Amino acid sequence: MQRRQAFKYELKPTGEQQRNLRRYAGSCRFVYNRALALQQANHAAGEKFIGYVAMAAKLPVWK
Repeated sequence: MQRRQAFKYELKPTGEQQRNLRRYAGSCRFVYNRALALQQANHAAGEKFIGYVAMAAKLPVWK
């Protein structure tokens, strides 16, 4: 018989850490939505899927 054990952790970030986490999540959401819109427009135009390397090349422009 195997014994399974779990641990529970709670993050308690400071105000500055919480702000940085929210900024990071917001920037991730922005990039995802921008890339999705680009892929959808590309698909609607009947073109091929944009790969990772080509999409990553657009990141500095979005910054």
